[in-house]
Amino acid sequence: MGASFANPAWQQDTLLWREVHRIGHPTLLTWGREDRVNPLDGALLARKAIPDARLHVFPRCGHWAQTEAFDDFNRLAADFVAH
Repeated sequence: MGASFANPAWQQDTLLWREVHRIGHPTLLTWGREDRVNPLDGALLARKAIPDARLHVFPRCGHWAQTEAFDDFNRLAADFVAH
């Protein structure tokens, strides 16, 4: 999956990227700034491709921002769902 984010040419070949523009609900994207599995460039591509997407980048976090920044992640997710 990480390679599909890093290589825009693959976007056209995968079902994920062909259909992502159809997401009809607000979307919260969370990313770790130091993610080496899916680098931050992938978050920027995803943010651009998904309508009504909001991106939050956690500093000093890798691939598992939801555990590395547990409290901040939970507050962010709860706030997003509440609105």
